[in-house]
Amino acid sequence: MPAPMPDSRRVRAWTGGVLICVGALLSLTVLRVAHLKLLPPPELDSTLGSRTSTTRELASRGRILDRRGRVLATTTVGHKLFADPALIWERGWTRIREGMARDPEAVVSTDPFQEVSGALGQAIDMPAGAILERLRGKAESRYIVLDADLSDHELDGVRTLGLEGVGTEQKLVRHYPHAPIGSQLVGRTNIDQQGLSGMELMQERALAPATGKLTFLRDARRNALHIDDDAYVPPRPGQDVRLTIDLVIQEIAERRLAKAVSQYNAGGGRIVVVDPQTGDVLAMADILRRRSGWAEVTEDKDRAKDPALGRNRCVTDAYEPGSTFKPFVWATATELGIYDPSTRLPTPKDGPYRTAFGRAIRDVHYYGTVDWTTVLVKSLNSGMAMAGERMSVDQMRGAVVDRFGFGHRTGVGLPGEEEGLITPADKWTKWTQTSVAMGHEIGVTPVQMARAFSAFCTDGSIPALRLVLPQDSEGSPSSPPRTPVLPEPVALVAREAMERVLSEGTGRKAQSATYRMFGKSGTAQLPKPKGQGRGYYEDRYVSSFVAGAPLQNPRLVVLCVIDDPDRRKGHFGGSIAGPVVRDVMDESLNYLGVKPDQLEERRKGILATGQDLPENAAAPVETVLMLNEDDAAAEEVAR
Repeated sequence: MPAPMPDSRRVRAWTGGVLICVGALLSLTVLRVAHLKLLPPPELDSTLGSRTSTTRELASRGRILDRRGRVLATTTVGHKLFADPALIWERGWTRIREGMARDPEAVVSTDPFQEVSGALGQAIDMPAGAILERLRGKAESRYIVLDADLSDHELDGVRTLGLEGVGTEQKLVRHYPHAPIGSQLVGRTNIDQQGLSGMELMQERALAPATGKLTFLRDARRNALHIDDDAYVPPRPGQDVRLTIDLVIQEIAERRLAKAVSQYNAGGGRIVVVDPQTGDVLAMADILRRRSGWAEVTEDKDRAKDPALGRNRCVTDAYEPGSTFKPFVWATATELGIYDPSTRLPTPKDGPYRTAFGRAIRDVHYYGTVDWTTVLVKSLNSGMAMAGERMSVDQMRGAVVDRFGFGHRTGVGLPGEEEGLITPADKWTKWTQTSVAMGHEIGVTPVQMARAFSAFCTDGSIPALRLVLPQDSEGSPSSPPRTPVLPEPVALVAREAMERVLSEGTGRKAQSATYRMFGKSGTAQLPKPKGQGRGYYEDRYVSSFVAGAPLQNPRLVVLCVIDDPDRRKGHFGGSIAGPVVRDVMDESLNYLGVKPDQLEERRKGILATGQDLPENAAAPVETVLMLNEDDAAAEEVAR
């Protein structure tokens, strides 16, 4: 076989060398690509970005409705204005260069940001200088928000301009059609539609939507290249939440409470309206106000930002109930057989009652020997102290305080609910025993008091309070649980005694000319806050009144607390909180279509007294029901 020619060997050598060089170059190229991908230099890192894009598909947050389906909170679609400063600069300079190429002598702007900000300043409610400053400050950014909430007029103006690098994006806006009614109950959301307070916060899990998204592979110009089958997640709207609140009753309660707080120059006020049969909270309101020249006891800094962000003191702030606590002690002592309604008690007739351990118990008026029912009707501290002395500590703490739910959260479903204030067992003294019997040395929340008072409106059981209507499998509201606390006969006799409170006792100014109410007033000294010493103010009070109606088939419990009223204008619970309860009760029962049950003779007498009746009350008639002259003085005093 002939030997290879020299030229063939040379060709093969060169070919091999070339292949080696090409292989080496390819390897270096791969290594360089890997290096740039894994460890890009700073000037390249900012331009790489992701190879995929994700677009969002918005879903609406659930609505909040009242019990009749009225919309309290809903979501509407709004728009925000955004800009891509890097694109504005790039496209702007492209236009400038093209313009100069066409006409070198033309005078053109050399700042694309200035062109865009000047145009936008004419379309939206923002100075052009402020827009220019934001664009220059984020010149290398690809997305900045210039206006988070465009009006319809601004949206049309921006779209008409058609500016490159500027666009609008849909956003969800939380809207409260009936605000400010019920705003503290409903609450607020933040800019991202997340609950901050009230039911917006407590029902976040149900209300919150799931945003949909589509992820796709894209090129450098952001054009879609490929979409996987499982790359789309559909949006899921939030669930609607239906509250127990009735918007009409809520408006009635807020309006009447605000009037009383202003009328008596009070530091605030609270009101709760409950259906005692179901535990549904139909209305709840809380007012705080600052008064010039007053050292306010209660503060809430969050309310200065938005009233809906403040704490709801109907569940967070305990108050001393005073004599509104006496019906629970009275009913328990009656049930235990300590006294029956006709038992005669030797209350003093001309001075304080002295307990077995020497404590002086004072009454506003001294009546001498009276029956046990009169003790409640006239709100006699001496008679309640006698009952407290005959009850054991376990009976007072267990059968009265614990059994009626005091010292325990109601679980009504609002943030920050407190348990109230109960003296610990190891610090419970004989002094405590007689104080609690009169409604002192104990702190309760308004929702606790309204729930406990429901026992006198039913068969002796109290319902679990609720603010949200749960739905069963058939779509109708489910029945709430109830807890028996009193024998029904005891609850009924207490109810009848408390009707006399309004006709003969401290609640005469709360009498309704339409419905037979039963209730109890309370006037307690205001405790000093931390940092201002211990004990109570001598001339500042917490005034309250709680009532149920109609007498035979109670439909509502209404509790009103007036915080720190101006003593010069009035401070007794029956005089300033009682009329609020009466008016709310009258308007609400009338709205609910409840038939009036007031006795005709008493109705005429109440109208004829000329007392502060609601505006829709009938004109006075000739028949007069004589009331005791000591109406104001018959109010109980704080210890």
